[in-house]
Amino acid sequence: MDNGKIASDVTDSLEISHLISNIFIENTDSPWNEKAFIKRKKDYLDVKITIWKDDRFLYGRIYRLFLYIFDVLNPHFQYKPQIAPDEYKEPKMKERHNQIWSIYVDSRMEKSGIETFYNKLLRRNIFIDAEKEIIWEESREIFQKLWEKDPYTYPEITDYTYNIDKLTEKHIQDTSYMFETEINRYFIEPYVQKHIDKIPSATFRDSINELLNFTAYNCKDIYIESSYFGISFFYQKKVVFEMIPTAENSLFLTHFDAGSNTYGTQIINEDSNIKEVQELIKELYNKISMHSNF
Repeated sequence: MDNGKIASDVTDSLEISHLISNIFIENTDSPWNEKAFIKRKKDYLDVKITIWKDDRFLYGRIYRLFLYIFDVLNPHFQYKPQIAPDEYKEPKMKERHNQIWSIYVDSRMEKSGIETFYNKLLRRNIFIDAEKEIIWEESREIFQKLWEKDPYTYPEITDYTYNIDKLTEKHIQDTSYMFETEINRYFIEPYVQKHIDKIPSATFRDSINELLNFTAYNCKDIYIESSYFGISFFYQKKVVFEMIPTAENSLFLTHFDAGSNTYGTQIINEDSNIKEVQELIKELYNKISMHSNF
């Protein structure tokens, strides 16, 4: 696909093409590095976007980047970067500010029916993971209110950043307790869920989901997709883990050991210690990442 043509179509659709002089496009190796940058020049902007080198949801991924540009150019949004938290002085507040703006972007993407990686579930889990000092129940409530609000202004995003308790009826508890989160660094396809649904036990299905999310979150640059037999985890285009759920309440976990350059398989069931399996996956991934050109 032609990224430049898609970018041109998107800016026409958003009716901002006449305000943009040049669009520069760079490639990146991860969807998490996709970004949009602007450079003001009197009456127009130069825009640079970085795009993951993959065609999946490409139109939606480019569209969502230009929604940030659309906001900057929209006078009703009241874009004032000087009022936002400083990235170096207040990194946590800056991260929250970015999260809220991203929620505004992705909620509009979903309402418009344009597919992208950042659906509501993934965006919610990223938000919950970022807000570790807020208990899960309250962070879910806050997220839902942020997701439903429309439209936003930049000053409102900044106000919620510093006064997030406005979005919950309860006083936010300050806690250092770390809840398990369901974040997935990459999207988990519906077909992946179908494999998990083969498992009769709801409790064991939850354990497998926990294992999936742990792997996706803790193993950088891992890509998950559904295969014919099960769920494959790719690193640098090589399958490094594979999970095959069965109707007998068991899961076959095949893993690659970069140290010995061999594969091993173990059977996981309801009685297995999922934390120990997580530790094994993390240990094996660390070996793999150390041999990144295997």
